[in-house]
Amino acid sequence: MQLRQTTFPEFFKWVQEEVKREIDRRIKDENIRYALEGGKRLRPAMLLLSFKACNGSNENYYKALESAVGVELAHSASLIHDDIMDNDMIRRGRPALHVKVGIGPAILIGHKMISMAFQISLNHGMRDAQIFLDAWNDTLIGQLKDIDFTAHLEKIMRGESPEKLIREYFKIIEMKTASLFATACRAGAIEAEADEELIETMQEYGREVGIAYQLADDFVDLMEGKTEEGIILPIIKIYGSVDEELLKKLQEGNLLSEAIKKHIEGLKEIYKEEIRKHIERAKEIASLNIIPDSEYKELLKEAPHYIVNAMMENIGVTI
Repeated sequence: MQLRQTTFPEFFKWVQEEVKREIDRRIKDENIRYALEGGKRLRPAMLLLSFKACNGSNENYYKALESAVGVELAHSASLIHDDIMDNDMIRRGRPALHVKVGIGPAILIGHKMISMAFQISLNHGMRDAQIFLDAWNDTLIGQLKDIDFTAHLEKIMRGESPEKLIREYFKIIEMKTASLFATACRAGAIEAEADEELIETMQEYGREVGIAYQLADDFVDLMEGKTEEGIILPIIKIYGSVDEELLKKLQEGNLLSEAIKKHIEGLKEIYKEEIRKHIERAKEIASLNIIPDSEYKELLKEAPHYIVNAMMENIGVTI
Protein backbone atom coordinates (compact mmCIF):
# COMPACT_ATOMS: atom_id res chain seq x y z
CA MET A 1 0.00 0.00 0.00
CA GLN A 2 2.93 2.35 0.59
CA LEU A 3 4.61 1.68 -2.78
CA ARG A 4 5.31 4.86 -4.71
CA GLN A 5 4.16 4.54 -8.31
CA THR A 6 5.43 7.16 -10.73
CA THR A 7 3.57 6.23 -13.92
CA PHE A 8 0.20 4.71 -14.70
CA PRO A 9 1.75 1.61 -16.34
CA GLU A 10 3.64 0.93 -13.11
CA PHE A 11 0.51 1.43 -11.05
CA PHE A 12 -1.48 -0.74 -13.47
CA LYS A 13 1.03 -3.59 -13.18
CA TRP A 14 0.90 -3.31 -9.39
CA VAL A 15 -2.91 -3.55 -9.42
CA GLN A 16 -2.82 -6.59 -11.69
CA GLU A 17 -0.54 -8.36 -9.23
CA GLU A 18 -2.63 -7.32 -6.21
CA VAL A 19 -5.89 -8.49 -7.79
CA LYS A 20 -4.35 -11.76 -8.97
CA ARG A 21 -3.15 -12.54 -5.45
CA GLU A 22 -6.59 -11.86 -4.02
CA ILE A 23 -8.26 -13.98 -6.70
CA ASP A 24 -5.85 -16.84 -5.96
CA ARG A 25 -6.60 -16.54 -2.25
CA ARG A 26 -10.36 -16.22 -2.56
CA ILE A 27 -11.43 -18.32 -5.56
CA LYS A 28 -10.85 -22.08 -5.81
CA ASP A 29 -13.33 -23.01 -8.55
CA GLU A 30 -11.12 -23.93 -11.52
CA ASN A 31 -13.67 -22.83 -14.13
CA ILE A 32 -14.09 -19.41 -12.56
CA ARG A 33 -10.32 -19.07 -12.36
CA TYR A 34 -10.13 -20.04 -16.04
CA ALA A 35 -12.67 -17.33 -16.92
CA LEU A 36 -10.71 -14.73 -14.95
CA GLU A 37 -7.25 -15.57 -16.30
CA GLY A 38 -5.79 -13.29 -18.93
CA GLY A 39 -7.96 -10.29 -18.11
CA LYS A 40 -6.36 -6.85 -18.25
CA ARG A 41 -7.98 -5.83 -14.90
CA LEU A 42 -8.76 -2.34 -16.19
CA ARG A 43 -11.86 -1.86 -14.09
CA PRO A 44 -10.16 -3.00 -10.87
CA ALA A 45 -7.32 -0.61 -11.71
CA MET A 46 -9.76 2.28 -12.05
CA LEU A 47 -11.41 1.35 -8.73
CA LEU A 48 -8.13 1.24 -6.82
CA LEU A 49 -6.83 4.38 -8.52
CA SER A 50 -10.01 6.19 -7.50
CA PHE A 51 -9.60 4.86 -3.95
CA LYS A 52 -6.05 6.15 -3.73
CA ALA A 53 -6.82 9.47 -5.44
CA CYS A 54 -9.50 10.03 -2.77
CA ASN A 55 -6.96 9.43 0.01
CA GLY A 56 -8.30 6.04 0.99
CA SER A 57 -6.79 4.81 4.25
CA ASN A 58 -4.72 1.69 4.83
CA GLU A 59 -7.51 0.41 7.08
CA ASN A 60 -10.00 0.54 4.20
CA TYR A 61 -7.67 -0.78 1.52
CA TYR A 62 -8.68 -4.44 1.79
CA LYS A 63 -12.34 -3.57 1.28
CA ALA A 64 -11.37 -1.65 -1.84
CA LEU A 65 -9.39 -4.67 -3.07
CA GLU A 66 -12.40 -6.91 -2.43
CA SER A 67 -14.56 -4.52 -4.45
CA ALA A 68 -11.99 -4.61 -7.25
CA VAL A 69 -12.26 -8.40 -7.37
CA GLY A 70 -16.05 -8.09 -7.42
CA VAL A 71 -15.90 -5.74 -10.42
CA GLU A 72 -13.61 -8.17 -12.25
CA LEU A 73 -15.94 -11.09 -11.50
CA ALA A 74 -18.94 -9.22 -12.90
CA HIS A 75 -17.06 -8.06 -16.00
CA SER A 76 -15.69 -11.53 -16.77
CA ALA A 77 -19.15 -13.06 -16.26
CA SER A 78 -20.54 -10.67 -18.87
CA LEU A 79 -17.82 -11.80 -21.30
CA ILE A 80 -18.80 -15.46 -20.81
CA HIS A 81 -22.36 -14.65 -21.80
CA ASP A 82 -21.25 -12.35 -24.65
CA ASP A 83 -19.17 -15.15 -26.15
CA ILE A 84 -22.15 -17.51 -26.09
CA MET A 85 -24.49 -14.96 -27.70
CA ASP A 86 -21.95 -13.96 -30.35
CA ASN A 87 -20.77 -17.53 -30.94
CA ASP A 88 -17.19 -16.44 -30.30
CA MET A 89 -14.87 -19.40 -29.87
CA ILE A 90 -11.79 -17.58 -28.56
CA ARG A 91 -11.43 -15.34 -25.52
CA ARG A 92 -8.13 -13.86 -24.39
CA GLY A 93 -6.16 -16.04 -26.80
CA ARG A 94 -7.62 -19.42 -25.84
CA PRO A 95 -10.93 -21.32 -26.07
CA ALA A 96 -13.87 -19.43 -24.61
CA LEU A 97 -15.35 -21.00 -21.48
CA HIS A 98 -18.42 -22.34 -23.31
CA VAL A 99 -16.10 -24.17 -25.73
CA LYS A 100 -14.23 -25.71 -22.81
CA VAL A 101 -17.18 -26.78 -20.63
CA GLY A 102 -20.31 -26.46 -22.79
CA ILE A 103 -22.93 -23.72 -23.12
CA GLY A 104 -25.14 -24.78 -20.21
CA PRO A 105 -22.37 -25.01 -17.63
CA ALA A 106 -20.80 -21.77 -18.90
CA ILE A 107 -24.08 -19.89 -18.40
CA LEU A 108 -24.36 -21.20 -14.85
CA ILE A 109 -20.71 -20.41 -14.08
CA GLY A 110 -21.34 -16.85 -15.27
CA HIS A 111 -24.34 -16.62 -12.97
CA LYS A 112 -22.26 -17.95 -10.08
CA MET A 113 -19.64 -15.25 -10.70
CA ILE A 114 -22.32 -12.55 -10.71
CA SER A 115 -23.66 -13.95 -7.43
CA MET A 116 -20.16 -13.85 -5.90
CA ALA A 117 -19.69 -10.26 -7.03
CA PHE A 118 -23.05 -9.24 -5.59
CA GLN A 119 -22.23 -10.96 -2.30
CA ILE A 120 -19.04 -8.89 -2.02
CA SER A 121 -20.99 -5.69 -2.59
CA LEU A 122 -23.68 -6.76 -0.13
CA ASN A 123 -21.03 -7.46 2.52
CA HIS A 124 -19.95 -3.84 2.09
CA GLY A 125 -23.42 -2.48 2.77
CA MET A 126 -26.69 -1.78 1.01
CA ARG A 127 -25.31 1.27 -0.75
CA ASP A 128 -22.61 -0.77 -2.47
CA ALA A 129 -25.14 -3.47 -3.30
CA GLN A 130 -27.50 -0.96 -4.91
CA ILE A 131 -24.65 0.51 -6.97
CA PHE A 132 -23.77 -3.00 -8.17
CA LEU A 133 -27.36 -3.76 -9.15
CA ASP A 134 -27.76 -0.45 -10.99
CA ALA A 135 -24.53 -0.98 -12.92
CA TRP A 136 -25.41 -4.57 -13.82
CA ASN A 137 -28.86 -3.51 -14.98
CA ASP A 138 -27.34 -0.82 -17.23
CA THR A 139 -24.87 -3.34 -18.63
CA LEU A 140 -27.65 -5.79 -19.46
CA ILE A 141 -29.80 -3.18 -21.16
CA GLY A 142 -26.81 -1.93 -23.14
CA GLN A 143 -25.96 -5.45 -24.25
CA LEU A 144 -29.54 -6.12 -25.33
CA LYS A 145 -29.43 -3.00 -27.47
CA ASP A 146 -26.01 -3.91 -28.80
CA ILE A 147 -26.96 -7.36 -30.10
CA ASP A 148 -29.99 -5.99 -31.95
CA PHE A 149 -28.02 -4.55 -34.85
CA THR A 150 -30.89 -5.40 -37.24
CA ALA A 151 -32.99 -2.78 -35.47
CA HIS A 152 -30.59 -0.09 -36.65
CA LEU A 153 -31.02 -1.18 -40.25
CA GLU A 154 -34.78 -1.02 -39.85
CA LYS A 155 -34.53 2.50 -38.43
CA ILE A 156 -32.39 3.58 -41.37
CA MET A 157 -34.99 2.16 -43.74
CA ARG A 158 -37.68 4.10 -41.90
CA GLY A 159 -35.72 7.30 -42.35
CA GLU A 160 -34.49 7.69 -38.77
CA SER A 161 -32.33 10.80 -38.47
CA PRO A 162 -28.54 10.27 -38.44
CA GLU A 163 -28.27 12.38 -35.29
CA LYS A 164 -30.68 10.09 -33.47
CA LEU A 165 -28.78 7.00 -34.54
CA ILE A 166 -25.52 8.46 -33.25
CA ARG A 167 -27.19 9.36 -29.94
CA GLU A 168 -28.42 5.78 -29.65
CA TYR A 169 -24.95 4.45 -30.41
CA PHE A 170 -23.46 6.55 -27.61
CA LYS A 171 -26.28 5.47 -25.28
CA ILE A 172 -25.30 1.85 -25.89
CA ILE A 173 -21.67 2.68 -25.12
CA GLU A 174 -22.67 4.41 -21.88
CA MET A 175 -24.81 1.54 -20.69
CA LYS A 176 -22.74 -1.40 -21.93
CA THR A 177 -19.26 -0.24 -20.97
CA ALA A 178 -19.02 3.23 -19.45
CA SER A 179 -21.45 2.36 -16.64
CA LEU A 180 -19.09 -0.26 -15.20
CA PHE A 181 -16.07 2.06 -15.44
CA ALA A 182 -18.14 4.75 -13.70
CA THR A 183 -19.25 2.27 -11.04
CA ALA A 184 -15.65 1.16 -10.41
CA CYS A 185 -14.49 4.73 -9.84
CA ARG A 186 -17.51 5.52 -7.72
CA ALA A 187 -16.97 2.39 -5.60
CA GLY A 188 -13.33 3.31 -5.07
CA ALA A 189 -14.33 6.74 -3.78
CA ILE A 190 -16.97 5.23 -1.50
CA GLU A 191 -14.46 2.75 -0.04
CA ALA A 192 -12.18 5.75 0.59
CA GLU A 193 -15.05 7.37 2.55
CA ALA A 194 -15.00 10.43 0.26
CA ASP A 195 -17.77 13.01 0.48
CA GLU A 196 -20.69 12.86 -1.93
CA GLU A 197 -19.42 15.54 -4.30
CA LEU A 198 -16.09 13.77 -4.74
CA ILE A 199 -17.85 10.43 -5.23
CA GLU A 200 -19.95 11.93 -8.03
CA THR A 201 -16.85 13.52 -9.56
CA MET A 202 -15.05 10.18 -9.69
CA GLN A 203 -18.13 8.54 -11.17
CA GLU A 204 -18.21 11.09 -13.99
CA TYR A 205 -14.47 10.63 -14.56
CA GLY A 206 -14.95 6.87 -14.89
CA ARG A 207 -17.81 7.39 -17.33
CA GLU A 208 -15.64 9.50 -19.66
CA VAL A 209 -12.79 6.97 -19.53
CA GLY A 210 -15.24 4.16 -20.28
CA ILE A 211 -16.68 5.95 -23.32
CA ALA A 212 -13.19 6.62 -24.71
CA TYR A 213 -12.24 2.98 -24.13
CA GLN A 214 -15.32 1.57 -25.88
CA LEU A 215 -14.89 3.95 -28.83
CA ALA A 216 -11.32 2.67 -29.17
CA ASP A 217 -12.55 -0.92 -28.93
CA ASP A 218 -15.16 -0.35 -31.64
CA PHE A 219 -12.59 1.35 -33.84
CA VAL A 220 -10.22 -1.61 -33.54
CA ASP A 221 -13.07 -3.99 -34.43
CA LEU A 222 -13.90 -1.96 -37.52
CA MET A 223 -10.29 -1.86 -38.66
CA GLU A 224 -10.16 -5.64 -38.25
CA GLY A 225 -13.29 -6.08 -40.37
CA LYS A 226 -15.87 -6.79 -37.68
CA THR A 227 -19.32 -5.27 -38.20
CA GLU A 228 -20.51 -4.11 -34.80
CA GLU A 229 -22.44 -1.14 -33.42
CA GLY A 230 -19.42 1.04 -34.19
CA ILE A 231 -20.25 0.97 -37.90
CA ILE A 232 -23.03 3.52 -37.27
CA LEU A 233 -20.59 6.33 -36.46
CA PRO A 234 -18.32 6.13 -39.52
CA ILE A 235 -21.15 5.45 -41.99
CA ILE A 236 -23.07 8.53 -40.93
CA LYS A 237 -19.98 10.71 -40.53
CA ILE A 238 -18.55 9.62 -43.90
CA TYR A 239 -21.67 9.46 -46.01
CA GLY A 240 -23.94 11.91 -44.17
CA SER A 241 -26.98 9.77 -44.87
CA VAL A 242 -27.75 6.28 -46.14
CA ASP A 243 -29.44 5.87 -49.52
CA GLU A 244 -30.84 2.67 -51.01
CA GLU A 245 -27.56 1.72 -52.67
CA LEU A 246 -25.58 2.09 -49.46
CA LEU A 247 -28.27 0.26 -47.52
CA LYS A 248 -28.07 -2.66 -49.95
CA LYS A 249 -24.29 -2.81 -49.57
CA LEU A 250 -24.64 -2.69 -45.80
CA GLN A 251 -27.11 -5.56 -45.81
CA GLU A 252 -24.88 -7.59 -48.14
CA GLY A 253 -21.88 -6.95 -45.90
CA ASN A 254 -19.90 -5.05 -48.53
CA LEU A 255 -20.11 -1.54 -47.15
CA LEU A 256 -17.67 -1.89 -44.27
CA SER A 257 -14.69 -3.02 -46.32
CA GLU A 258 -15.50 -0.46 -49.02
CA ALA A 259 -15.80 2.39 -46.52
CA ILE A 260 -12.56 1.45 -44.77
CA LYS A 261 -10.64 1.11 -48.03
CA LYS A 262 -12.01 4.33 -49.53
CA HIS A 263 -11.95 6.50 -46.44
CA ILE A 264 -9.22 5.00 -44.28
CA GLU A 265 -7.64 8.27 -43.20
CA GLY A 266 -10.99 9.95 -42.68
CA LEU A 267 -12.17 6.96 -40.64
CA LYS A 268 -9.13 7.22 -38.38
CA GLU A 269 -9.72 10.93 -37.85
CA ILE A 270 -13.42 10.44 -37.09
CA TYR A 271 -12.65 8.03 -34.29
CA LYS A 272 -9.58 9.86 -33.04
CA GLU A 273 -11.60 13.06 -32.74
CA GLU A 274 -14.41 11.38 -30.81
CA ILE A 275 -12.00 9.51 -28.53
CA ARG A 276 -9.92 12.62 -27.92
CA LYS A 277 -13.00 14.54 -26.74
CA HIS A 278 -13.66 12.06 -23.96
CA ILE A 279 -10.01 11.72 -22.98
CA GLU A 280 -9.75 15.49 -22.61
CA ARG A 281 -12.98 15.63 -20.64
CA ALA A 282 -11.67 12.91 -18.28
CA LYS A 283 -8.43 14.87 -17.81
CA GLU A 284 -10.41 18.05 -17.08
CA ILE A 285 -12.36 16.23 -14.38
CA ALA A 286 -9.15 14.75 -12.95
CA SER A 287 -7.72 18.28 -12.68
CA LEU A 288 -10.57 19.65 -10.56
CA ASN A 289 -9.65 21.13 -7.20
CA ILE A 290 -12.07 18.83 -5.41
CA ILE A 291 -9.66 15.94 -6.03
CA PRO A 292 -6.79 16.14 -3.51
CA ASP A 293 -3.35 16.86 -4.92
CA SER A 294 -1.23 13.71 -4.93
CA GLU A 295 0.72 11.44 -7.25
CA TYR A 296 -2.54 9.58 -7.85
CA LYS A 297 -4.28 12.70 -9.12
CA GLU A 298 -1.53 12.86 -11.75
CA LEU A 299 -2.16 9.20 -12.60
CA LEU A 300 -5.86 10.00 -13.09
CA LYS A 301 -4.78 12.42 -15.81
CA GLU A 302 -2.41 9.91 -17.37
CA ALA A 303 -4.71 6.87 -17.33
CA PRO A 304 -7.13 7.70 -20.21
CA HIS A 305 -4.37 8.11 -22.81
CA TYR A 306 -2.62 4.94 -21.69
CA ILE A 307 -5.79 2.84 -21.69
CA VAL A 308 -6.90 3.99 -25.14
CA ASN A 309 -3.49 3.73 -26.79
CA ALA A 310 -2.89 0.26 -25.35
CA MET A 311 -6.18 -0.79 -26.99
CA MET A 312 -5.24 0.65 -30.40
CA GLU A 313 -1.55 -0.26 -30.58
CA ASN A 314 -2.27 -3.35 -32.69
CA ILE A 315 -3.70 -1.21 -35.49
CA GLY A 316 -0.91 1.35 -35.34
CA VAL A 317 -3.04 4.29 -34.17
CA THR A 318 -2.30 6.53 -31.19
CA ILE A 319 -4.01 9.53 -29.65
